[in-house]
Amino acid sequence: MKRLMPFTLVTALLLALSPAPRAATPAADEAIFVEGTRYDAVFNSALQHWRLLPTEGPDLRLRVANSCHRGSPVPPGLWLLTLDDGGQPTLVAPSATALPAGHPGHVRLLACDQQAQDDLPALAVPAPVLDWLTTHSGSVYVPR
Repeated sequence: MKRLMPFTLVTALLLALSPAPRAATPAADEAIFVEGTRYDAVFNSALQHWRLLPTEGPDLRLRVANSCHRGSPVPPGLWLLTLDDGGQPTLVAPSATALPAGHPGHVRLLACDQQAQDDLPALAVPAPVLDWLTTHSGSVYVPR
């Protein structure tokens, strides 16, 4: 027993002096977003460019026509695609998506010829892209 005492004290001292592991903090940077696993589509707000990532086949790249450039800029980050109470496709920001002050965290997706019915931020999307998103996508990534 007397032989174990110095060993136990040395071990306890080493453990006490070793640096404590840092608390795990969620990383909300762009490195955690892996194409095709975390999101199914990419929207580049500055270029008005969509990239659709089907599970099979090549990516589809589409540029939005100037006649369809309407709506609010979408803040960068990962957005979940849901349907609102009226069945309208809507992007919803999860808690890890940084939003500017006053942004409601929802962006309604509208067809290019559709008018917004309320004050919610909206984004005009070509009908084929809107159809693809509602059928194949659960999340959209908007890069910086």
